[in-house]
Amino acid sequence: METLTKKQFADTWGLDGSLNGSKWQREEKKAQLLCRYEKTGKTRGIRYTILEIYDTPKEITHGNTGKTPHNKGKVNENSLKYQLAKLLILSFGSNSNDYQTKNSYMQLLDIKGRNIKHMEKVFDGVKYDDLHTADKYVFQQLQNTQLSLNRLMDEAFRLIRNGTFPGVTLHEKLCVAFRDESHDDADEALNEPEVLYSLYKEAYAEAKQNVKNEYGTSMFFTTRMALTNCECQELIESEERYQLLNDNDISYFYHKYAIDGVIEAQDVYDYESLNYDGSDMLEAYSYEEMTDDFMSKFTKHRKETSVKYIDRLIKKGVSGDFLNKGIMMKFADEVLDLMFRDNDTKVFNGLYANLMKHAKQEYQEDLAEYVTDGLSEMNW
Repeated sequence: METLTKKQFADTWGLDGSLNGSKWQREEKKAQLLCRYEKTGKTRGIRYTILEIYDTPKEITHGNTGKTPHNKGKVNENSLKYQLAKLLILSFGSNSNDYQTKNSYMQLLDIKGRNIKHMEKVFDGVKYDDLHTADKYVFQQLQNTQLSLNRLMDEAFRLIRNGTFPGVTLHEKLCVAFRDESHDDADEALNEPEVLYSLYKEAYAEAKQNVKNEYGTSMFFTTRMALTNCECQELIESEERYQLLNDNDISYFYHKYAIDGVIEAQDVYDYESLNYDGSDMLEAYSYEEMTDDFMSKFTKHRKETSVKYIDRLIKKGVSGDFLNKGIMMKFADEVLDLMFRDNDTKVFNGLYANLMKHAKQEYQEDLAEYVTDGLSEMNW
């Protein structure tokens, strides 16, 4: 079990930890769809103990049992999760036997480029608390963007699973990886796969707590995941209570998904506005347009969210490279633009170094101008 402060709890589930009272209670209800937790303490001493993380997010339970909610079945078709669900169906719905992980789907849709991986390496093994303001911002923005993409993917799958798109269904498969690096369908390769999977979740929860105890919670989440995976494997191989996993040479479990069904082409995109000539490339062209539109809206959403984080940094008075909001806003846009580009390692390293250098230089120039103006006023 993992115990978190309010801030850690909010960061873990992508909530707005700056809220209080009834507004924060609404945020807590969002987390109830993703995990089961116990809340203890009061005010600043409140702690959240994570008892269970759901494999698939739960649905909202309405209080009017036996009645149909007035908004049941209504989905905002302009929302990012709806647009992503449509992209998934259009791109993969015609092959129901092609099972992929969530991460694979993101890679295939080209919504998770190489630069995100490059940025991960910048913070590999680095603690958030040891960073200065500019690096803190990039660290948090990258982490929040990754979590947001994963959450959107979960929400898109949930829309498909719940029958939002007539004739389209989502198939899910539990898979297992063995110590020899082979992979298989858990139901076909194992006896009592549900028992083994439940035991694995216990081992993983213990490993996660051990990593937290040793390293704290301020490391980048992918670093924590790698450490947790290693710790989990060590527990499986050394602890008697996990002997059944060891006897089956199990390394880890994971899920794959397949989408079955199609959406009619005329319901996908407004072709009349494209001045298209009506050839057979119409469908492929619309997918590219939709992907670009989704990424444009997602990037805009992340930029808007970053403003709140910048305000919190300035309010805290965090020491470091710069605390000028105008400079940080410009820097925020540049960080996100770089994040979604697809450069090789050498080019990325150069671009990232220049990005940090120019931001810090701009702050120093602004500071010098501020001091000069102040001295001029004193001379009057």
